[in-house]
Amino acid sequence: MKPLLLFTLITLLLTAVTQASISVIGNLAHTTTLKPGDSFEGVILVRNNDKEPADIRLSQCDYLFQSDGSNDYAEAGKTPRSNAGWITVSPSRVKIAPGEMLPIRYKGKAPADPKLQGTYWSMILVEPNSVAAIAPDGRPDQVAVGLATTIRFAIQIVTQFGNSGTRSLQVTDKRLVQADGKRALQLDIANDGERLLIPQMTVELFDQGGASVGRFEAGRARIYPACSIRAKADLTDVPAGKYSAMVLLDSGDAQVMGAQYDLELAP
Repeated sequence: MKPLLLFTLITLLLTAVTQASISVIGNLAHTTTLKPGDSFEGVILVRNNDKEPADIRLSQCDYLFQSDGSNDYAEAGKTPRSNAGWITVSPSRVKIAPGEMLPIRYKGKAPADPKLQGTYWSMILVEPNSVAAIAPDGRPDQVAVGLATTIRFAIQIVTQFGNSGTRSLQVTDKRLVQADGKRALQLDIANDGERLLIPQMTVELFDQGGASVGRFEAGRARIYPACSIRAKADLTDVPAGKYSAMVLLDSGDAQVMGAQYDLELAP
């Protein structure tokens, strides 16, 4: 007699868990210019958009990003140019009434080290505390699976020592890319200096006779020291042919950085 195999059908009940709806009002990057030994402070405005009280947690971390899309949210104070150890956030956990806007204050003091120069930064994270999934009433063969979406706000706290620090950007990789019927010059740009730069990136093409055939914007982006970004200049409408490309990185100071390359655009 063949053994009878009994299968128990376990029903998965998806329980939607709604996290508190909060928002941070104002700029998500706070920048202070100071001297070694100076104190600084700031305010982060958090609003509860929900009809229920919001339980909010604040924490700190370091932050690095690279052109391949990777992000490193390192432990606070671990990266070479972190200022997290200079900063205190108080309180670290708050409750906000429905519709209320609450100021969260942070304070900091830079070390009195005359060797400090350039840019130092870290992030303050604002997020609602997790809500436990609700277990359903019913049969013991039911399993509840809680689904929750948490929106976390990251505020960059940037400190710059006067106008000091070396400024240097490098194009570390360049290539022509095609996708969805469009063609672009893709540039990986790294900051190997000591200061935050926010360059306007432009590509100007010249034909074989040296005449300009147009300037093509590749956007503007924040690039911290030891970080890199990926930018693209749309060349879809440029006729096929051989060109000289001048890449200009203008951060708004006296020094405009650039590089020149030869390109051949296929039909």
